[in-house]
Amino acid sequence: MYLLDILGTFAFALSGAYQAKNAKLNIFSIIFLALITALGGNSIRDIIIDQAPLFFLRDPIYISICVFAGVIIFYSPLFFQANKSILRFIDSIGLASFSIIGTYITYQNIFPVTNPTLMSFFACIFLGIITACAGIIIRDIIIGSTPSMFKPGSNYILSAFWGSFIYFVFYFFNPYLGIILSIITTITLREIVSQNGFINKLNNKEPT
Repeated sequence: MYLLDILGTFAFALSGAYQAKNAKLNIFSIIFLALITALGGNSIRDIIIDQAPLFFLRDPIYISICVFAGVIIFYSPLFFQANKSILRFIDSIGLASFSIIGTYITYQNIFPVTNPTLMSFFACIFLGIITACAGIIIRDIIIGSTPSMFKPGSNYILSAFWGSFIYFVFYFFNPYLGIILSIITTITLREIVSQNGFINKLNNKEPT
């Protein structure tokens, strides 16, 4: 789970930094938005479930990864501008990773000795979505735009829901299979089903 969390952090940090660079912000703002995007959802989840200190204060690698991602974007923006589909896929990996992480950490910290219940189901799915989506929402608001996941045609929140749902269900039978199926489902929804996804790019459809 730790490696999955690190992967998701790096993916979202790149995504947040790119949006900041695209808004023509300076390097400090780029790093700041990389931090907000990658750490925001996890931090809100930890506050809700009363986990202190916050995870990135216990392990400095999270902040280091965000700073590194911000520097990469600042000094190599042309690569990502020319390969936006790659950046979108990286963002989808972050979404898939954080949907799982949010669901897992919520269950482990609130319901570790109980059998699955309706309450644990709703709590884990809800905080899985919060973990995956809140940082993106905060980033977009800071930049001054309507959060992209609220726009017509976006299935971002739906993808986070199904990613969290599938992992929660399989967690009690085969958690490793649950991780694989959750990631496949989330990326499929984002990159194949979505009208803004990779398949529609190949078909030369204009994004909404």
